[in-house]
Amino acid sequence: MNTTALAAGNQSAAGDSDPSGPARSRIRAVADRARSSAARAWPAVVAYLAVRLVSTLVFAILSAGHGFAQRGLFVFVDSGWYRLIAQHGYDTHIAAFGSPFPFFPLYPGLMRLGHDVTGLNVDVVGVAITWIAAAACAWALFEIGRLVRDARTGVFFAVLWALMPSAVIEGASYADTLAICLSAWALYALLRRSWIAAGVVGCLAGLTRPTADALVATVCVAALVAIVKRRDGWRPWVALVVAPLGMIGYLAYVADRMGSLTGYLKAQKQWGTGFNNMQDVLHRIHEGMLGTSKGYANYPSLITTAVLLAVPVLVILLIMQRLPWELTFYTVVLAAVVYASIHVYTVVPREFLALFPLLLPVASALARVRQRSSVYLILGALAIAAGWYACYIPINAGGSIP
Repeated sequence: MNTTALAAGNQSAAGDSDPSGPARSRIRAVADRARSSAARAWPAVVAYLAVRLVSTLVFAILSAGHGFAQRGLFVFVDSGWYRLIAQHGYDTHIAAFGSPFPFFPLYPGLMRLGHDVTGLNVDVVGVAITWIAAAACAWALFEIGRLVRDARTGVFFAVLWALMPSAVIEGASYADTLAICLSAWALYALLRRSWIAAGVVGCLAGLTRPTADALVATVCVAALVAIVKRRDGWRPWVALVVAPLGMIGYLAYVADRMGSLTGYLKAQKQWGTGFNNMQDVLHRIHEGMLGTSKGYANYPSLITTAVLLAVPVLVILLIMQRLPWELTFYTVVLAAVVYASIHVYTVVPREFLALFPLLLPVASALARVRQRSSVYLILGALAIAAGWYACYIPINAGGSIP
């Protein structure tokens, strides 16, 4: 036997006896898939960021001198609460009104971590986290669109998310974008039947915003379906157990701090929010359609009414497209949660940013249009309109920021 063959045999034997060998191979495989995915997704991410930058520029120009962004283009009402939680934790005396408990801990925790590591202002860190999460979300949307349709649909899917009403929030010091990003990647993991990833990312989403309960429910139901059908062995069990841990853990923490099992709901009531507003939805939509009552004769109310009327239609289109049931289930559950908890009428479009699967039928239709110049012209006009609309939604920092 020659020395080359002997050396190769020895290396092979060493690899077989090294317990870390398979782990390294799996890590390399994951890294290779991530690089391939990034190479596919970069046009969608660039297109998304281009649209968002156009809208942000329009917003900056139109809002200058009008008090819409008194503390900066990306620091709005709830930003002050995230800042205070990042600086002082869940101290119930950090503000003269309200409770900090409705604000979930992952985003302010990352703000504090970023501040400790870099020394940057926590608001700056928060905005940086948001924009990184926005780009990562566009990446996830592309992959979902590519998986269920094709790459061109994936690009339009990411771009349309940048054009939704209240898309200005996607760049603000808010937890929304991070929560939506985690939800998108968890759904992608579900579609790929990557149960461990879906469980872990779902757990993180549950630590970010209450609307992530729809994502957690989707992961758990999908895992139960796989368990009943005896698919994928033990992995669905991991997703079933791990996904709810983040949300359950935080709710338990709030319950302990407030001395009540319904502590979180009590904290929400201090803000006038909760799930007791469903009875007013139809009445408020009716008022929005008339546009004559006080508080409804304005652009934000008009857009909100249009969104509330459009969502059921888009849900029907989503079902007719015969897309994976996980996307439809997540969308329907989240829509029900939002409709049942409407508080400030004109804030509704912000909550619907998380209903991104509704954009898939539209993205698929745009991907089939041959007149590309017309499509790009429409998208450009919508990017400008999104920046214009941002000046009217209730994000004025004013005196309500802690």
